[in-house]
Amino acid sequence: MINTEKKQQILENFIYVVIWLILLIVPFIDDIYKQNSSFGWLDIFHTWEGMIPFLLIFLVNNYLLMPLLFFKKKWWLYLASVVVTICLATSFSPNGFFNPHKGPEPWTRNEWKSGPPLPRDDKFKPMDTMGDKAINPLPQNIPGYKDKKEPFLGPRQKSFLRIPFVGFFMNNFIIAILIVGFNIAIKLLFQSIRDAHRLKELEKHNLETELAYLKHQINPHFFMNTLNNIHALIDIDTEKAKETVIGLSKMMRYVLYDSSQPTISLEKEVFFIQNYIELMKLRYTDKVNIKLYLPEIIPSVQIPPLLFISFLENAFKHGISYRKDSYINFSLQVNERDIECLVTNSNCDQKSQEHEQGIGLENVRKRLNLLYPDNYTLKIDSTVDEFSVLLIIPLL
Repeated sequence: MINTEKKQQILENFIYVVIWLILLIVPFIDDIYKQNSSFGWLDIFHTWEGMIPFLLIFLVNNYLLMPLLFFKKKWWLYLASVVVTICLATSFSPNGFFNPHKGPEPWTRNEWKSGPPLPRDDKFKPMDTMGDKAINPLPQNIPGYKDKKEPFLGPRQKSFLRIPFVGFFMNNFIIAILIVGFNIAIKLLFQSIRDAHRLKELEKHNLETELAYLKHQINPHFFMNTLNNIHALIDIDTEKAKETVIGLSKMMRYVLYDSSQPTISLEKEVFFIQNYIELMKLRYTDKVNIKLYLPEIIPSVQIPPLLFISFLENAFKHGISYRKDSYINFSLQVNERDIECLVTNSNCDQKSQEHEQGIGLENVRKRLNLLYPDNYTLKIDSTVDEFSVLLIIPLL
């Protein structure tokens, strides 16, 4: 997660660098747009000089104000700090960001349009020698003549960067607000991406923690039943008890190590179930009919570990009677799309089984909800004579 956040931070900074590089190139494009024969480097440098206050505003907002105030929800303090920063930065701005011209505008300069000198003619007399004859005013269409004192300089050069706005300070203030707004938008976008990634990692961690908790609830129950079996065998058959201890050690290795993985091969899970059933058979007489139906060839598929053991434990605990014949059937089928597990047993202890069903099988249901949300089938049926559990899960 840390590496992902670093990559996102690098990407965010890269976007900022690209944007400011584009802004640095804009004056060149503006100069080309005006169709000058050569670059006006002085105007370009003046434009870059005008960018400095806005760059400072961006840096202060992005790396200081937003982390310390904005994301800590100190809204009013953040707003006041942004306004103060903009006012201070724009007050010292040498010229406008989008106004690269420095000095008086062309039409305010006291210059005449250059041209060839007028020819001298002796026929024309000075004005003071013409007496009372009125002199007609010059036509308005003569180049260089205007009512105003300023001469006509020809069409003014246009710039697509020029923003007509009243007031130099207000113009810069609006531009600074736009820069801060874009900065906030990009910052919030990447912050939302990081929050979504953190939430996903947190959900994954909570899922792993809850699954481990549910598995740890299963393991003590399983070991307690197995130790009770060994205790019963010690008085009946010492050699079988020794073999049972060896088998138990193998099963413990599976429970403690293999089951710690998110998934396990179906073959290992089936081998564990076979050992468990063989171990449980040692405890009961021939009156208990235990049948195991498995595929002839176990496919190479992955399943969550210890997913079926709770059904078997429940069947052995409540489906066995020492007074009458009882049975336990375990069936496992693998199709192209899913795995079906069916456990049926005689209902010898109906009241106790209903109580345990609300505790033990509820943990299984919680685990299934975490592993296969809305993508599994768990059907539990209980009659006077039989209790059955059907589980259908999709292949991983």
